Amino acid sequence: MYQALYRKYRPKSFSDVVGQEVIIQTLTNAINNDKVSHAYLFTGPRGTGKTSIAKIYAKMLNCENLNDNIPCEECISCKQINNNQNIDVIEIDAASNNGVDEIREIRNKVGLVPSNSKYKIYIIDEVHMLTTQAFNALLKTLEEPPVHTLFILATTEPHKIPKTILSRCQKFDFKKISDSQIVDRLKHISEVENIEIEDDALKEISILSDGGLRDSIGMLDQAISYASGKITIDDVHAINGTVDKKNIQHLVECMLNQDMVSILNEIEQYEENGKNLVKITQEIIDELKDILLYCNVENYFDSKDDFYESIKDKVKNETIYNYIYAFSNVIGSMKNSNNNKILLEIEFIKMIDISKEKDGYEHSKKTTSEPKEEKVIEESPKKRQDENINEVIKEVKKENTKKKVDKSIKLSDEVKTKLDEIKKIRINNSLIKVSQKARNEFKEKMEVLKKYLMDPDYSKIVSLLFDGDLKSISNHNIIFSFKNSLMAEAFNLELINLEHIFALNFGEEYKLIAVDDNEWNEIKQSYNANKNNYQYMEEPFTIESIYEKEEVQENTKNVIDSMFENFIEYE
Repeated sequence: MYQALYRKYRPKSFSDVVGQEVIIQTLTNAINNDKVSHAYLFTGPRGTGKTSIAKIYAKMLNCENLNDNIPCEECISCKQINNNQNIDVIEIDAASNNGVDEIREIRNKVGLVPSNSKYKIYIIDEVHMLTTQAFNALLKTLEEPPVHTLFILATTEPHKIPKTILSRCQKFDFKKISDSQIVDRLKHISEVENIEIEDDALKEISILSDGGLRDSIGMLDQAISYASGKITIDDVHAINGTVDKKNIQHLVECMLNQDMVSILNEIEQYEENGKNLVKITQEIIDELKDILLYCNVENYFDSKDDFYESIKDKVKNETIYNYIYAFSNVIGSMKNSNNNKILLEIEFIKMIDISKEKDGYEHSKKTTSEPKEEKVIEESPKKRQDENINEVIKEVKKENTKKKVDKSIKLSDEVKTKLDEIKKIRINNSLIKVSQKARNEFKEKMEVLKKYLMDPDYSKIVSLLFDGDLKSISNHNIIFSFKNSLMAEAFNLELINLEHIFALNFGEEYKLIAVDDNEWNEIKQSYNANKNNYQYMEEPFTIESIYEKEEVQENTKNVIDSMFENFIEYE
């Protein structure tokens, strides 16, 4: 069976380890000076050598013929550790063995002397996944283990480790592997394996792996399977869903030139070709950073770049700051969404809209004597749907920036009747498969919407979500409860806008409704008495059809104004 390259070339001694010289020197000196600690904590990004160094250190401590800090690889202990057969070196995956019972079993066995080795060594990977009770069970053993026992804890998230554990360990911070070191290692592997690969492809793999050597070797392995001959940079982009630098520069140039049509066409093409829009967004941020450096830090780049030279006198720092900040924020939302395309399109529209207002990019307005021929592009139904959503968002922004109107709230009897009917149906549907776990998980998921609180166009609408309390969720129906009926009514008048914001951020349609606390108490009593009698009900009409009149759209704003008039200023 074929052995993956990252397993085949996993370091077997410290001389094989790349990029962690300080840690290697410290551990080597500890052995030479007989100052081996009873507990170590290895922290750092994935693929940087934490588990590999832990196993090598265990092998060195137990090697019968250690010579110049190099394990002999011939003694029983070395062979058993290499084959994962040494019963005195115990590897534990805390992600799947994170309970207190597993740790108690360690505590019960820790006093036993090693069977074939000098030390009994426990390597606990992803230790941050242990429960609080498990950490407490480990604490006493970790503080005063037997002289023949060592603990090596490894984690990518040290902030989740209790301070009581941290204080009992020697902590080593593993750094990301530099791009040049990754390239050198990949070249060595390629030479040994007779792999033909372009230098540009090696450099691109090192960049995409983000300092993780294991990830880079895995990419090389995947590229070998994908490429039909010599591995090129295009092959690397194909397997990672990324695009080359020229494509990213073209996308940035279109944004600076406020050419939204070209941007939408590019994004459409990326999605059709299966590109990873999250990675592309990160590449846009990296390119914007390089533009900022090129324009402000002389001699940072070794040579001049034609693209940067063409724009450096036309773009303002403030514009680039805004772009970087905006795209950095949208990446978090994209990772939690099923429709990254819409989120990315909306962000581009928003950034171009801001640029037009501030005139951040002074592009040329000259036209040639011959008009450009316009290409007629037949739009797909999916593209038309995306553009319709974009238009909705524009209308949301337009509605949110209106001046104050008459404060009287006049909902017709017909509107009130329809709203009450929808309200009863949504309350019913949200209680069919009610789950406390689902409620808590979705409340955490909603944290991404807080980004809108800093946006003057959305802040008052989205603040309604966080003024209320999510009480129940089921079948994509959600109940929010408010302290008074006025705030609940304000929420329900904004259902169209709020539901569109949910759809854009979560990639799914949710049906929201608000009640006041008194109503919620009555709903709970009714549910507890009849919890088995709830059946799903279809809504006979849409929220849009209820609020189709302009007067109601204006009153949406009046309710909020009447609540916050002393705190809100309008331009």
